[in-house]
Order: sequence, then structure tokens, then C-alpha cells
Amino acid sequence: MIRLLDLQGNAFEIGEQHGLQVSDLRPLILHSMQVRLAALREMNPDLTQHINKIAQIWEKHASETLKMLHGIAESLDLDWDDYFTYTIASYLNSILNNIQKSEGCSTWAASGLMTRDGSPILVKNRDYHPDHKPLQCVARIQPTYGKSFMCLTSAGSPGVFSSGMNVDGLAVVDTFISSKDIGPGIARYSLMMDILQNFSTVDEAIHHLNTIPHFGDGSVTVLDANGDMAVFEIAHSIQAVRRSERGFIASTNHFSAPETKQFWVDREPNHLKGNSQERRKMIETALESAQGQVDVPWSQSLMSLHTDKLSAVCRHAELDRLSVTVSCVILLPQKRGMYVANGLPCETPFDFVPLVSP
Repeated sequence: MIRLLDLQGNAFEIGEQHGLQVSDLRPLILHSMQVRLAALREMNPDLTQHINKIAQIWEKHASETLKMLHGIAESLDLDWDDYFTYTIASYLNSILNNIQKSEGCSTWAASGLMTRDGSPILVKNRDYHPDHKPLQCVARIQPTYGKSFMCLTSAGSPGVFSSGMNVDGLAVVDTFISSKDIGPGIARYSLMMDILQNFSTVDEAIHHLNTIPHFGDGSVTVLDANGDMAVFEIAHSIQAVRRSERGFIASTNHFSAPETKQFWVDREPNHLKGNSQERRKMIETALESAQGQVDVPWSQSLMSLHTDKLSAVCRHAELDRLSVTVSCVILLPQKRGMYVANGLPCETPFDFVPLVSP
């Protein structure tokens, strides 16, 4: 069973409780920080200008996330400057052109005629740093202001650091995308937390995303309890919304909307180039032939597929030691809960976690 955190209060208190409930994992969190910081400082030891610019933007657009970060840092006795740098390491690597393949993810949503009972479903394989495997946890959060929500996250990481769903059944997942259109903005884990705390529908979420400055290196997929769905592709200077009339939509690790696809850069090693397109093609082909069949067992089987090294949805270390599937989540908006595999979905049992504790 995956570790479960129950958190409540204001943003600082939620961060503080998070840190206290994962305090036994502090050595692993510190190791992850040290690895990420060492890689950054090897490229450019002085990141102060970039970090200060981000902090200024977050004071205006992500103050609640900053408070949560301070709560985590204080409760785990982490140096603030090091910790904040760690939480934006992906962005800093991007602006330094220091992309090392360590973030992937395969995501999709389906609803209506696609699913066995007509109810919506949102799924994600989280492909990430292997050292985050023992840090996977689920947090159920009751903020002082806003809607209650749950999220799959990493111990020591703030916001919605992978995927989540709120009490109204609005669900979100994200993916990393290597982009050449990068700039100061707000991290996806902060964007997704704002969405879950404040909104109920896909249209509301998309409207909010259009008002926020973005780093420019990813996508966010949103699904609501009515079955509406969309992928929001995020470059820094321009964003795009992809919708579907087929009853499903997918996103991996490349831009494909007309407005954003020019900014995608395939920085994979040569033997893995094109795997984002192949994984998405594999998922879409499976969905196209599964009308009326999609349910939890079908989703588990799809996310466990290995096939070849490019189209494999379940990513093992022998494919890429820097990016492996550390967890899988199946979000069920109408049931207000999610199935979680704490590891490779091909070999790990799925446990159901309700949004509201029994």
C-alpha cells in the first residue's frame, strides 16, 4: 500500500504536516536534492539571477505554493535556498540547455461511449527519476480555503507533483516536454494545485491556465466529472488547447498542437528518439479499437504494455536508466477516488484510495 498523507489547514500548515509525516524519508529526500543540485551547479554555479526572477513571479502568482514550500523546508530542516532551487530544477536545467532525460510520462483520458459504464477516467504512468520510487505517496488535502483534493506526489515535493483530483471530480495530470521556448513562470505542480483548489470544470481550468505565466516545458490534461476533457500544451510564449470529439485524448512528451509543435525538441539519446510519438500512437491505437471497453482492468493492462523500446508504455530501467515508471494512477472522477500502483504497473498491485477517508 502506498504511503498516505492526510493534511489540512493553511498552505504553510499543509507543508509543515507533509514534512512531519515523511520525516523518516529525509535522507532520501536530501539525496535526491543533492543529485539534482550537483548537476545544476556543474553547468553553472551561479543561478541567482534566474532563481530570484522566479521567486518574484511566484510571490505574485503562486504565493500559496511558496508558503507550502516553506512549511516543508522548515519541518524537514532543509536549507531554503537549496530546497527552492531543487523544486525548480527542471526549469533551470531547461534554460541551461542541460536536459538529461529523466522526466517522461504517458497520459490519457476517456469518457462517454469509450468507457464501459460511460463514466470518465484519467490515467498516467509517471516516468521519472528512479530515486523518486521510494518517495511516492498520496496526499489527501483539506485546505482552509478552497476545495479538498487528493494527489499522487513525491515525499518532500509541494503542490500536485504528478496528478490529482478534487472533491468536485475535476482531475489533472501533467507531462514534461523538452522545449526551446522557455522562460520564467509557474511550475506545473503549482498550476495543478490551483486548479484543484479553485475550479470544478475543464473550461474553468483552461481559462485560469490562460491567465498565468508559464515555464514552457510541458502539458496539463484536465478531465471533469461530466466527461469534458482537454490537453493544455505549454510553451513559454504561447499555449494551445487540444480537445477531442472521439471520446478520448492522450499526451506524452512532445507538442503537437499547431501553435506549439514548432517549439518541441527531441533531446532523447539516439536509440530512444521518437519514443514519445510511438507511445502516444500506441495509446491512441488501443483506444480507437476499444469503444465501450475502457474500464479499470483495461487501463491497467494498457499501462503495463512493454512492446518495443520506443512504444513501450511501461518503462523499465533497461530501456532508460534515467527515466523509469515509478507509479501509475487511474483517476475516477465520479467515484472521487483513484487506483494507484506504487511501482511498475506490470508487476505492482493497484490499490484504491478514496478522496475522503473512511
